[in-house]
Amino acid sequence: MSFQSIKDIVESHLFDSLIGQNEDTWFEAKQKNPYDFTTAAGRYELAKDVCAFANGEGGFILIGFQTEPQIAESTDRVIAIDPALETEFSGPQYEGVIKEHIYPTIKGLKVSWIPTSPGSASGFGILEIPPQASKSKYFLAAKVVEGGTQLKQIVFGLVQRVGSSNDPLTVDQLHRLMQNGKHPVPETLLRLEDKIDSLLKAQSSPAPAAPPNPELFAERINRLFREEPE
Repeated sequence: MSFQSIKDIVESHLFDSLIGQNEDTWFEAKQKNPYDFTTAAGRYELAKDVCAFANGEGGFILIGFQTEPQIAESTDRVIAIDPALETEFSGPQYEGVIKEHIYPTIKGLKVSWIPTSPGSASGFGILEIPPQASKSKYFLAAKVVEGGTQLKQIVFGLVQRVGSSNDPLTVDQLHRLMQNGKHPVPETLLRLEDKIDSLLKAQSSPAPAAPPNPELFAERINRLFREEPE
């Protein structure tokens, strides 16, 4: 399938045609009420799913379907429709969570509810994430949850010295640094993971006898994001 073929199905309301289809690059099917917005983990799960499509080729999250795992193919298959009540799908709430948890803003994102038939109280929740311009990528989850615990924003970047405080780079600052030079995604993520691991280890270790040289630290940060040789 393709982004356009899924879009045609949605716009034509031919949701039964998805039965028997495997989830792929362009769509993911969800049962009704798939995200628990009363928990940080539930809100993060939505942000993670939307980010994945925005950083790829765009796609759709379709709510109101039953799926079953296809172990051999490492995917899920739509086996039935399971419409949600309109009262169970709050478009503004979805939009609010996405706006709060993803940076930068995803252009053209649409959240809608489509009834199974005119006047019906049940239907399908549709999240359409259009393909994004390469200059806008990469989209970041501004809040991360791991093991049910929300992690501080420091996981997105490096600590910098500001006056007498040690402040993490904000998601905005990290995004701008990532835009400089457009590092390949896998290499950038690996380098960030290495730095994050180092920071976490440093936090759990005894404080050094003398503070690091702020100017040297800043220079090393700049080298990292410019990919200059040490």
